[in-house]
Amino acid sequence: MKLVINSKEKDINCNTVSDLLKELNLNNDIVAVELNKNIVHRENFEKTKLKNNDKIEIVTVVGGG
Repeated sequence: MKLVINSKEKDINCNTVSDLLKELNLNNDIVAVELNKNIVHRENFEKTKLKNNDKIEIVTVVGGG
């Protein structure tokens, strides 16, 4: 399936947001995800299905101080 992730087109075979994050080796606890301009809440990562040509923005939370 073709997805646009952070403005880059990628061919990835994932069914859900959770699957995508695992494929990208990202921890669910430190990311924010937007799917087609809608925020996906962390508790919905496993339920949110992906479709061909979806546009996804993933932001990683970085601590510091």
